[in-house]
Amino acid sequence: MRRSAIALFAAGLAAWTAPASAQPREQVEGTLTAALTQLLNQYVDPVDTRALAMHGLRALPALPGEADAARKAAIDQAVTAEGLAADIPEQSRILADQILRFADGPPRAAALNAALRGMMASLDAYSRVATAAELAPPPASVGLELSIQNGALTVMRPLPGGPGERAGLRKGDVLTDIDGRATAGLPLSEAVALLRGATGTRPTLRIQRPGAPDLLTVQPVRGPVQAPPSVRWDMNGAVAVVTLAAFDSKTDSQLRAALDAAAARAGSRLGGLVLDLRGNAGGLLDVAEQVAGVMLRKGSRIGNLYGRTPADSRALVARDSLLPHDVPVVVIVDRRTGAGAEIVAAALQDHGRALVIGEKTAGAGTIQTVLPLPANEGALVVTSARVHRANGARLEGAGVTPQLLIDAATGKMSLRADVAADFNADMAERLRAALASAPANSDPALLAALTALK
Repeated sequence: MRRSAIALFAAGLAAWTAPASAQPREQVEGTLTAALTQLLNQYVDPVDTRALAMHGLRALPALPGEADAARKAAIDQAVTAEGLAADIPEQSRILADQILRFADGPPRAAALNAALRGMMASLDAYSRVATAAELAPPPASVGLELSIQNGALTVMRPLPGGPGERAGLRKGDVLTDIDGRATAGLPLSEAVALLRGATGTRPTLRIQRPGAPDLLTVQPVRGPVQAPPSVRWDMNGAVAVVTLAAFDSKTDSQLRAALDAAAARAGSRLGGLVLDLRGNAGGLLDVAEQVAGVMLRKGSRIGNLYGRTPADSRALVARDSLLPHDVPVVVIVDRRTGAGAEIVAAALQDHGRALVIGEKTAGAGTIQTVLPLPANEGALVVTSARVHRANGARLEGAGVTPQLLIDAATGKMSLRADVAADFNADMAERLRAALASAPANSDPALLAALTALK
């Protein structure tokens, strides 16, 4: 979770491009050996490097010109040899033999990339290859925050003043094509890469807009885009409403500044805090630990990491509390809330520090570590730990289930079965009444959070 899964074009991911330099055997074998060694030492579960090398081999026939019977037979023989390979150097040599059959330059680079991706795809949904371009500072883009919603590449919001907003793109627009390439089934990182490019150039976007009968064509002008702050806040009476979009290097300091400013505006002390984590897919692990610590007593257990290295096998602990413990907190989550945001929500829920409202979260309770590859070949993003919440339950797959569930489509509320009998009856009645009388186009989860704090 050390990188956010929702993509800002301002800090998006770049498309894979073949390195311009030659790739001799020594370089190819060196990259494969580094990759297999890193996975052997760092992946959250024990791995069989022979099996990984086989997955790399099996990815090669999908490349252009590799479908003939002779090539398939050569791959089959190599797979058999990998099953007998004694160690990582030999496994790397066998895989490199097949990669070196490709012409030097882009074809060979594409084969090496395909082999690495084949290895990573065999591990889990979050482990992957990051290209060198992806790790470089972003050039120009179109200023959109995107997410995959029901399989569709969806605009969560255009960044204020950015190229996308100026071109008329709106929240809820679905990007069906980018420069003629269909986005259906395209990973989010690759879709983001297609929208990046040189300042002043125009990608051609085909847009399905809710309520519009036909597809629209939009051509925003790429330009430098500054990522928005990860923390936004407002006041509702004496209640601070703080939205955390991600956990980046500035989130903890921005959150503390927001709470101080909100308390000053409230006059003396806050009447409550609504922490909105909807759409927050995570970010930096240490920042998630800091954010949870803002609201918990010093020394409180936030969660535990379980991995195979000391850095990935440790407790997460609150260290620098800020919010007075008698200030009530409500956390809002949805199905896009993941990773670090789930760690925060789970910790506040487990310690009875917050009422959690909304939808069940994503269940992305794993930690990813970025492991550089040699020769500017990019890096491996490797799942290196699993997160268990403070109560000992595993976050991966399970996620966080709010005590108060709000159906985002209907605005209807229900209580989680295990808390229904003991839930404050007066509060439940006030919540039902508030939601029943809510005006059209209101935010039912936020309305419920504010009502709970009255």
